[in-house]
Amino acid sequence: MNSHESALSSSMQMYLVKIKRMESEVNPVPLSLLAESLQISSVSVNEMCRKLDEMELIRYQPYKGASLSDEGNLHAEKILRRHRLWEVFLVEKLHFDYPTAHQMADDLEHATSKELSDQLDEFLGCPKFNPEGKEIPVGDGTSRKIQTMKLSEMGVGFEGYYFSDELDVNIAEFLSDINLKKGEHLKVLGKTSSQMIILAGDKPIHISKEIAKEIAVAKLEANQFSEERTPGGKIKNKEKDVQEKTIEMKTLKDLKIGQTGVVVRVKGKGSIKQRMMDMGLVSGSEVKVIRVAPLGDPIEISLKGYNLSLRKSEAQDIVVEINGEGE
Repeated sequence: MNSHESALSSSMQMYLVKIKRMESEVNPVPLSLLAESLQISSVSVNEMCRKLDEMELIRYQPYKGASLSDEGNLHAEKILRRHRLWEVFLVEKLHFDYPTAHQMADDLEHATSKELSDQLDEFLGCPKFNPEGKEIPVGDGTSRKIQTMKLSEMGVGFEGYYFSDELDVNIAEFLSDINLKKGEHLKVLGKTSSQMIILAGDKPIHISKEIAKEIAVAKLEANQFSEERTPGGKIKNKEKDVQEKTIEMKTLKDLKIGQTGVVVRVKGKGSIKQRMMDMGLVSGSEVKVIRVAPLGDPIEISLKGYNLSLRKSEAQDIVVEINGEGE
């Protein structure tokens, strides 16, 4: 055990972690910003930084600020590791919301031994990111080698973690709307020439190939993206059991009685499109055709436990992925 390991108070640990988090934005960290972030007086911050400097955990430069030494960085990563593991546990296992879990982890991180954090890590399945998509440090001074590839290049059955940092504003807003967060576990369920069906956490979502080309996916184990390229440069999966499956898509108007499907998108514009979405016809909703009038209009469907009648002109604006065969 490092000579400083048992000598660090909770307050000292708090300073090291705060500097670690702020260093990604500014380095060295000005003491005025550190005081503002911690909501502590500048005098107290100055005194603590001088003490940490004497312990060789930070490098303090008067009028410039503080930065972590190698040893200080190692301590900060160990604390962050414990903190983010607790966040995962509290959110995924006890179902706390993230802000509450974050506050609780602030207390738990100081009372967690290495043995407990290692067992917690194993219990959680060695997560790589916390619920907010921030990487969980290894905690031993080494860095994980993160390999990434575009989501559009992943074959059916491949899994990874959403890892994109810089995205077009419109794409970022779309991913926010469908609640896709950095660090979320992804699995490719199916692909067409224009669409991908992804299992994000426990929810299936539909993403266009154009958007998938902008999303980087990471997985941290070695050889997780074992691949080779054809002479033309395209990726060829080595996994024999990973093959693209055909996803049949039609409009709701084309479904047979008894046939089921999942809504991929709703076409159209303005109030008509909004009305259909207000009725629950949104991406990911499962629908089933109950009956069709003799002349094909209207069409009665089952949606979220209730029946709904649509005109043929409305049904043809709803694109679905077909599940059931029907009559």
